[in-house]
Amino acid sequence: MYELNDTYKAHLDAIADAIQASPNLAQYLEEEEDEHYEALKAEFEPQIEAAHEQINHYSPFEIESFERYLMDDRFEGLFLPRVLGYSVLRPEINQMFYYARQNDHFGKLLTYIAGNMNFDQLRTRIGQAVQVGFALSSDIYVTGLIDAIPTKRVRQFLLQQKSDDARTADGRRQIFNRYKRQFASRNYQYAPFPQEAGELVSHTNHAVAFLLQRVSNPELNNDALPAPLYHWVTNPDFAERKEIIRPLVIYGAYLPPQEDAKTAVTEVFNRERKADAKRVSDQVLSFILELKNDPQVIFGKEQEANLGAIIDRSIDDDLTAYFDLTDRIHAEGYDNPEVQEAIQEEVLKQEGLSDFNENIRRTILTYFDELAARLGSDEYNEWFATTGKLFPVYMKVFANEQFNQHLRKLAIRYTKRLIKVHTNKRGKDYRDIKKTTVSTWTDYGFMTEKQLKEFFKTPRKRKSAQ
Repeated sequence: MYELNDTYKAHLDAIADAIQASPNLAQYLEEEEDEHYEALKAEFEPQIEAAHEQINHYSPFEIESFERYLMDDRFEGLFLPRVLGYSVLRPEINQMFYYARQNDHFGKLLTYIAGNMNFDQLRTRIGQAVQVGFALSSDIYVTGLIDAIPTKRVRQFLLQQKSDDARTADGRRQIFNRYKRQFASRNYQYAPFPQEAGELVSHTNHAVAFLLQRVSNPELNNDALPAPLYHWVTNPDFAERKEIIRPLVIYGAYLPPQEDAKTAVTEVFNRERKADAKRVSDQVLSFILELKNDPQVIFGKEQEANLGAIIDRSIDDDLTAYFDLTDRIHAEGYDNPEVQEAIQEEVLKQEGLSDFNENIRRTILTYFDELAARLGSDEYNEWFATTGKLFPVYMKVFANEQFNQHLRKLAIRYTKRLIKVHTNKRGKDYRDIKKTTVSTWTDYGFMTEKQLKEFFKTPRKRKSAQ
C-alpha cells in the first residue's frame, strides 16, 4: 500500500472543509433529523465517490490510503458504508470461503464507523457488509473486534449481524456472492504486492488476480502498474522462486517494458531459465494456456509477441522453441505451408497433450475463430475456400480430437448463421452452402449423412388449433 499523494489529500481536504461549512450539516446538527443527514449525503457523497473512482483508475496502490483518509470526523462518516463494502469484497478468499489473511482494513473501518457520532445514520447502510466481513473472518477475530467496541448498543447491533448461514463453506459462499453482485459494475479491486520473501506465498495469487483484472479492462489506466511490478520481479531476494514467473509473464505480455527495464526483466528470465529450465518452461506454458482458456482475459498474438520479446532465444529450451514457432505463425501466417511443416516438426517433439502442443493448437484455433467472426453471411465462399484447405491440414498435424471438436463447433455456428440468412432452398446460395457442407463435413467426420440431413431439415410449423 502506498501513502496517499498530496494532490488527493488536498482534494479531500477541500471536500471536508466544504462539508463542515455546509448549511445542511448546520441544520442536521441543530435539529438532528435524518432528512438533513440525507441531504448532506446527497450533496457530498457523489464528490467523494468521483475522487475514489479516479484514484482507483489511475493510482490503485493508493486506494486503501485514500479510504483510511476518510476516517476523519470532518467527513461526518460520508461514503464510509460504501468503502466498508469494498473492504469486505477486496481480499483474497480461500477454498473454505474464509479470508486468506486477516482483513485488518475492514476491522479498522468498522471500528471507526462504530465510534462515529453519526452511527445511527450509518448503521442502516452497513448491515450486509458487516455480515459478509464477519462470515469470512475467523470467530476469534470477530469476537475481538466486537469486544473492543465500548458502546453496548453498538456491540449488540454488530452481534446481530453474525449469520448462522456462515457456519458452512457453502453458506459463506452464498453470503459473499449475493453481496458481490451488487458491485458488479464497480472498480474497487486492489491487492498488495509481496515486499519480502515471506510474503511470496501468501500474496502472489491475489496479486496475480488483481493484475489480470486490471490488464483485462481496456478502460482502465495501468500506468501505475509497471514500477511496482518491476521491483517485484527484479527483487534479488526472490531469485529462483517459482512465484515470480506469472508476474513476469503478465509484465512482458501486457505491460511490455522498455529499454533498461526490458534488459533487466530479460536478465531475470535468463537467470530463472538457467537455474531450472524445465520448471520455468512448464510454468510459463501452463500459465499462457490458462490465460488463453480464460474468457475474461485477452491473450492473443499481440500479447504472445510482447512476451516473446523478453525471451532470450540463445537459450536452448522449450521457451525458445515455442516463441520461435509462434513468431513464425504470427509473421508468416498459419496458412503458410512452411509454417505448417514447422508446427508439425515441433509438435512431434513434444508429448501429444503437453502444454506446448495445446498452446500451439489454441493459437491456431484463435485464427479460425477470428476468420468466422470476420466473415459475413455473403462471404461463405472465402470460408469454404480457407477451411477446406486448412481444416484437413491441421487436423492431420495435431491429430487431436478436442481440436477437431472445436473446429466442428465453429463450423456449425458459422453454417447456422448462413442458413438463417439464405433461407430459399431453391436459391443458388442455399444449394451451394448445403452441397459444400455435406461433402466436407462427412470427410472431416463432423457429422454423418443422417445427422447432416437432420441439420438441413426445416422444422414443420404446427398448425394452430381451430
